[in-house]
Amino acid sequence: ARGKVEIHQNHQILRADQVTYNQKTQVVAASGNVTLVQPGGEVMFGNYAELTDDLKDGFIQQVSLILSDNSRMIGNSAVRERGEITTIDRAVYSPCNLCKDDPSQPPLWQIRAVRVTSNAVSKDIIYHDAFIDLFGVPLFYSPYFSMPDPSVDRRQGFLFPSFGSTSDVGPFFGLQYYF
Repeated sequence: ARGKVEIHQNHQILRADQVTYNQKTQVVAASGNVTLVQPGGEVMFGNYAELTDDLKDGFIQQVSLILSDNSRMIGNSAVRERGEITTIDRAVYSPCNLCKDDPSQPPLWQIRAVRVTSNAVSKDIIYHDAFIDLFGVPLFYSPYFSMPDPSVDRRQGFLFPSFGSTSDVGPFFGLQYYF
């Protein structure tokens, strides 16, 4: 199918300029402005995707995600297995909006990682070989970093870092832990 193709399957929506379905292999190939809308509100964008016929498993190239809390993640490619585990290669995550005057500037803070794994069942996002950047400058490296999925209301872990400056202390950085 060509044009503005839209497929609805298992509360998911696949949109693309072109979609091909191979009945023998049960693979859906989508190319051109690929959008995959998940039931939880997550939206994936890419330029090419191959998915199983139930749209649960597959891969997408040049992936961009808008998560349920409006935060964003981009990566070279994403692979989803068993409909619950998504692995993104060379990913960058940030909840910050880009500068309206100069969108090429880095966001206030971001996490860059060689590989990011998101588990929809345990609601965990795991970063492997991660850097936390502040204004585009690497501030902290961790070989393993984990945080809850944006859909989780409360969970033990690190809270959003605080930054600032006062005349008494000068510049400061605060990192709190929630029990």
